[in-house]
Amino acid sequence: MMPQQLSSQSTPPPPAGSALVLSARDVERLLTEETPDARIDVLRKVAESHTQRRYSLKEFIIAEQIFRVLLRDTEISVRESLASALRDNPQVPRDIILALARDIDSVAQPILESSAVLSDEDLIALINSAKQTGKPAAVAKRAQLSEAVATALVETRNSKAVSQLVKNPGAQLSTHAYEEIVRDYSKNTDVMDAVAVRPDLPATVVEKIIILVSDSIADSLRVQYNISPATIAQETEKTRELATLKLVDDHHGNPREVEKLIDQLQVFGRLTPSIILTSLCRGNLYFFETSLARLSNIPVRNAQLLIHDKGGRGFQALYAKAGLPDKFFAACKMLLEVLFEMHHSGQKSTGKAHSDAVVSKLLARSSGKNVENLSYIIALIRQNA
Repeated sequence: MMPQQLSSQSTPPPPAGSALVLSARDVERLLTEETPDARIDVLRKVAESHTQRRYSLKEFIIAEQIFRVLLRDTEISVRESLASALRDNPQVPRDIILALARDIDSVAQPILESSAVLSDEDLIALINSAKQTGKPAAVAKRAQLSEAVATALVETRNSKAVSQLVKNPGAQLSTHAYEEIVRDYSKNTDVMDAVAVRPDLPATVVEKIIILVSDSIADSLRVQYNISPATIAQETEKTRELATLKLVDDHHGNPREVEKLIDQLQVFGRLTPSIILTSLCRGNLYFFETSLARLSNIPVRNAQLLIHDKGGRGFQALYAKAGLPDKFFAACKMLLEVLFEMHHSGQKSTGKAHSDAVVSKLLARSSGKNVENLSYIIALIRQNA
């Protein structure tokens, strides 16, 4: 390797009083030694002392210029060793780190995985310049990834990088990024399994995953047991509804998440009378109220006022405008009255004991009356206890 002219750029000086570590012989050996192993041995010594800030100001300048010389070494193993030695050193000048990051994949990998010198802007530029190489996957392994960098990784459509990204607990993903992943990798089991176990997924994303998983189960059942598509569709829809409503229960304290989920269900034609009535039987009043509001194209607060109308006419008009089946209106109205009564008395709104209490009150109120489909509503309540 031929020696190169050294420039004078350097990092800020180290503390005064550092011991002389870099000898003239080390520098000579590094610049003239023909054997790569010998150059690697010296560069590791130089890099270690630089990381530990054991150099004087003069030695700091020399060490960093040696790094710049080694960037041009024709032996890949030397550049790989340089990158590995500098990956965790935040004091290395940015031009050196960027040069290593722009090198071939095997050289760039350790720098991309951990160098703190690289900014988000640097990482995004590096990702966009090498979308289908191994570099995006290396970036995806970083201990912390911002939403901006994560989104850039998703947009590469690089399956290895996206798989690594969703497995990284330190990666911050936006709702948009999750939706892109679910759209593009719905058939990639490795990616979808990793997404499914991430904490704090947006409700809309979880609902989409539920649909995909349900379809997969349906296909398997159809092939294995030769069940008719109509039967499979019916059972699959039940599974979807229950999984979706369980998701609603999990986000009960976050009305905005529930509203976004309902909007998504409506867009894809899954905000059905079945799921709305089942939500009421589970005692999820906010889902019920918001669903009727969306189907009637009115604000949620207005729907709540109509539903709570003591005369009952407001609820009846809203129920009809939402397109819910007439044959269930009387039973739903009675169930709402019971749920409101129990809510105002402070009774717990979940669990088998609550469901039993709701059923007991319904039976008492309906004694001597013929309430159409009340038995069906009671069966739904018991099933969802």
